[in-house]
Amino acid sequence: MRQYVMSFAAANEHQPEHPERTAKRSCGWDVMFQVWPNRPSMVRSIRMQEKREYRQDNWKAVVEPRETEGY
Repeated sequence: MRQYVMSFAAANEHQPEHPERTAKRSCGWDVMFQVWPNRPSMVRSIRMQEKREYRQDNWKAVVEPRETEGY
């Protein structure tokens, strides 16, 4: 997995190289992006985080997953 951070302003205009398997989350005043090796593993991570009680820092997919994706 690859992670990179950029400012909020730069992140608004940023087009990831692999948007189908990239997710982002807030990191203070910046935005952290993470690229997974494949889409199913990214969606599974996001679905697992949705079940947590504390969900403020969850990853959000650049290309939203369908309801049927995940487990």
